[in-house]
Amino acid sequence: MKNPFTIGIVTDNTFCNRKREIKELKRFILNGQNVVVYSPRRFGKTSLLKKVVSDLENKDKKFIGIYIDLFYVSTYEDVIQSISKGIIEGIGKDINKSFMKKVKGLFKNISPSFTIRSDGSFSLSVSFKKGTPVDVLIEDVLYGFERYLNKNGMKGCIVFDEFQEITTLSDSKKIEGSLRTVIQNQKDISYIFVGSRRTLLLEIFTDKKRPFYKSSYLYPLGNINKDEFVDCIYETFKETGKFCSKKNCQLIYDLTEGYPYYVQKLSSIVWDLTDKRVTEKIINNSFETLIKMESLDFESIWINLNKSEKTLLKQIGKEGESHVFSKDFLERSGLSVGGVQKGLNSLLKKDLIEKLEDGKYKITDPVMKFWICQS
Repeated sequence: MKNPFTIGIVTDNTFCNRKREIKELKRFILNGQNVVVYSPRRFGKTSLLKKVVSDLENKDKKFIGIYIDLFYVSTYEDVIQSISKGIIEGIGKDINKSFMKKVKGLFKNISPSFTIRSDGSFSLSVSFKKGTPVDVLIEDVLYGFERYLNKNGMKGCIVFDEFQEITTLSDSKKIEGSLRTVIQNQKDISYIFVGSRRTLLLEIFTDKKRPFYKSSYLYPLGNINKDEFVDCIYETFKETGKFCSKKNCQLIYDLTEGYPYYVQKLSSIVWDLTDKRVTEKIINNSFETLIKMESLDFESIWINLNKSEKTLLKQIGKEGESHVFSKDFLERSGLSVGGVQKGLNSLLKKDLIEKLEDGKYKITDPVMKFWICQS
């Protein structure tokens, strides 16, 4: 029997659905509202938005959803490449000869080209004249998409995943300004800005000096409700002929602090190790396995931190939710007030810690917290 917990959080056959979020995001898009969706990494943002857009496309053939991943961009040319390819692929879905004719005049300054592979499939690349100003190229791709929609009586949505990455580029101010100038004039396209480095992302939309200030609705993606998640875990084990008591389902949730990716992954490991009945021992052993499975990812993050960042992160991990400027915390960590402040700013931008409403700080990733404490 296939492990049921390997299914994504927001697929049609999921064990725990984000029905409320799906409904709300669909409403925003159909109403032409631009939205900023943010959460820690591995909260299911990408799969959620792809599900939302796919549902809208399936319901209305006059709707086109475009997904653009900006995580790997390092130059403005990369940004243009990602946007133009995303739009072309979104319009075409399945690239074929008739589609190539359709997009030939889509852009004025950008030329798409297609290569036929040995298996008969097509690969897409785009090119543009070197030195063309970034604002000209951004206007070209976004207005080109708008012209296509208007010509065919359609509406669309563009999802920019990991949008905060544009802030790391040398041309970031020009890119932000150019995007904002075009977007504010478009009526038939809604934009969804998605990101997991929340401090960087939110600064784009909450800083009065930035072009996107107050331009979009801020939509934090939180944990799935505990009772709902526990019921999902319980029912899924039951449906596959295995028993996991509500108490043990709650333990799975609590160990991972309700972090969607880890709740699902721990449930998957527990399911694999269980013959008929889940025990607390199986869950604890599975959690240790989970930590080991994620350790390579944590190590790659850890080696890129400086000494002060590591010290601060370790101390927060040991103490749990912490008032990091208290006298006791400073003494135990061996850091100065200035050292703590500098470390906080850096770790917040990397989304490794988050500030709580009571002023305390905690490590964002619950499994990484255990890994740090074991190190």
